[in-house]
Amino acid sequence: MADEISFGNKLIVGFLRIMVFVLIVILIAIPILIALDFLGVLDAIGLSS
Repeated sequence: MADEISFGNKLIVGFLRIMVFVLIVILIAIPILIALDFLGVLDAIGLSS
């Protein structure tokens, strides 16, 4: 009985997994976009203002 995980805990764990995945994607994307901006790639494809 004590080993069962409630629906609320499953929901929170799932939500936290999604948030950690989003955070990792953002942290990886920032240096990549900075490097592309430095190299002028964003200007070439029209994404830089």
